[in-house]
Amino acid sequence: MHLAQLRLRDFRNYARLDVDLTPGFHLLLGGNAQGKTNILEAIYLLATLRSFRGVGGAQM
Repeated sequence: MHLAQLRLRDFRNYARLDVDLTPGFHLLLGGNAQGKTNILEAIYLLATLRSFRGVGGAQM
């Protein structure tokens, strides 16, 4: 499966985020508490319908 686009609305620290993902490698770079893990969590939630933090999707 290829994730071509990620759109977040009111997810964790993102009010709005639109990312187009082309095939290949992608790096998430940034300082502490900038939302890198939140992007990974959004992708994980999309793929598994569960949070790796142990919180149900309805509580996000």
